[in-house]
Amino acid sequence: MYYLIIILYFFTCFICKSEEYVTEFQAKVKNLKEFNISKNEKFRSYNLEGTFTDNFGNYGKFFSIITSDVKDGKLLRLDSTAENIFSNNEKIYIRAIREKSDVDAGIAYAIIIGASTKFKTLIGTKCTTSVRYFDDAIFGINKCKLS
Repeated sequence: MYYLIIILYFFTCFICKSEEYVTEFQAKVKNLKEFNISKNEKFRSYNLEGTFTDNFGNYGKFFSIITSDVKDGKLLRLDSTAENIFSNNEKIYIRAIREKSDVDAGIAYAIIIGASTKFKTLIGTKCTTSVRYFDDAIFGINKCKLS
């Protein structure tokens, strides 16, 4: 009986284990607009244009629209909506929020909010995005838990 319970436990863990969907992206900052609201407070708006690859061998173009509030050199809040266009013209739309971090790096929490036919089942999937800026370039990785 003991061995049966152990076998069932490992079988259950194997079935319940979720797979990750991982996207790596790089982009350039475009159309940066800044409003100096006060001596130590800024509003920023910009676009990102770049490319991505994923852990399933897919690749494509990446576009994002970003707004952020910065105070005393620290990010208060960043809102982003991104479009990933795959080489086969399928699309995924992701919305992300990053709060209270450095301006040039941080962790955002994201959710897939829309997708074309092939990826419809991913809508509602939660993701974690890590980014780092270097001058006008951004490097990032997006990890989503698949059920």
